[in-house]
Amino acid sequence: MLDFIITNWFGIVLASFFAVIVAVVWHSPLVLGKLWQKEAGIKSKDIKSISITNYLIALLMILLTAVVLKRFLVITNPQTLFDAIKLSIWIWVGFMVTYVVVGGIFEKVSKKLMVIDLVGQVLILITMISVLFYY
Repeated sequence: MLDFIITNWFGIVLASFFAVIVAVVWHSPLVLGKLWQKEAGIKSKDIKSISITNYLIALLMILLTAVVLKRFLVITNPQTLFDAIKLSIWIWVGFMVTYVVVGGIFEKVSKKLMVIDLVGQVLILITMISVLFYY
């Protein structure tokens, strides 16, 4: 039976903190924010009007992702950081790429938007699992 007790909440919170940093930078106008907004059909005024509830839900989802990644680390017990990063890439390919591409095809999401979202997601997963590997 799986043990659902997390022994290091500091690592979970730290990984989530860095995930938020990566997401903010990735979606900033200095990186791909303008292209992401254009492809997603989001205007700057729309971003400014997002409710605090939406941000809190996003943060909760990031924390949940960190908990699940930590469980994968505990279950698979990678011996090196490189092995942990490979695990995060397999998780990304098996769960995120498949979901985003299939959903994107049927929802008529642009290929550019899918790539922007997927690259951002893999960067976040690699960041999170790197922190969690040490904590």
